[in-house]
Amino acid sequence: MPVEEIGWERFCQDVRTLHVLAESKGWTPAHGVWGVPNGGTYVASQLHRMGWRLWDHPRPGCLIVDDLIDGGETLRSVKAWTDKSVGECGFAAVYRKDRESTQAMEAWSFAACEKGRDEWLAFPWEARPWRKGLPGLGPVDAVQRLIEWTGDDPTREGVLDTPARVCKALREMTAGYGMDPAAILARTFDSADETGQHWNEMVVLAGIRFTSLCEHHMLPFSGTAAVGYVPARDGRIVGISKLARLVECFARRLQVQERLATQVVEAVRQHLKPQGAGVLLKATHGCMTCRGVMQPEAVMATSALRGIILEEEAARAEFLRLAGA
Repeated sequence: MPVEEIGWERFCQDVRTLHVLAESKGWTPAHGVWGVPNGGTYVASQLHRMGWRLWDHPRPGCLIVDDLIDGGETLRSVKAWTDKSVGECGFAAVYRKDRESTQAMEAWSFAACEKGRDEWLAFPWEARPWRKGLPGLGPVDAVQRLIEWTGDDPTREGVLDTPARVCKALREMTAGYGMDPAAILARTFDSADETGQHWNEMVVLAGIRFTSLCEHHMLPFSGTAAVGYVPARDGRIVGISKLARLVECFARRLQVQERLATQVVEAVRQHLKPQGAGVLLKATHGCMTCRGVMQPEAVMATSALRGIILEEEAARAEFLRLAGA
């Protein structure tokens, strides 16, 4: 994801653009402004320098500001709270990403500058070069905020380098976004023997260990996968390591186990054109073992079957037996 670093001068210019836009929409400095922590407080501070009254807490009729509308979750939550506890307020941000998914918010909010949905904005207050291990780009700073949120001291020796380590680990655990299943399965081999007979029986690779990240809690779920297929009539087969790599491609993402099984089997179906394909996953989920229902022994199984492995009882039974169901 490309990173756009926004310096103080640029930020102040864009806040001034927000100031002009707000006044064109009927908001004046007399209404006052309150900033959503953390980034919104910098926006509110700059507007205060332009004559806006600065409130310590949201008040009815004030303008609530933030640095960025991304998915819109923050402002929706703040709006729900102010509607219930404060009264009607206005909402604005300096920047907005992914306008399409937040279009419904335009009835009660506005933004000064549009940005691409795939850009990461690094704000000047996130840069802390004097702290070892914190290069100042947004993801590292966000982890530091989480450490502060837990009640710990992010400058403590034991966690001083933790934000950078967490980002490095997450980059590794989500490396699948940069993998191409078409490239993984691009090279196939002729299975014909010396008589010209092609292999047309089932191929199953079982015991593929994987770890993925639950997209609901960003906690790991780990287990084993079995991937199988019946080659196409021409007998073309793929190297077995590619089946393990294919599981890795889709597992190293934010996932749910059901989708993971479907994505792997669909990639086999699309790129190998087999007579049939099947995937069986078994995994334990961190979101169930260390929180919530606390069921460390629970194992979730999901299967995805296509072609003759789905349609023919004998082929389905053979795959499930070889997969270790």
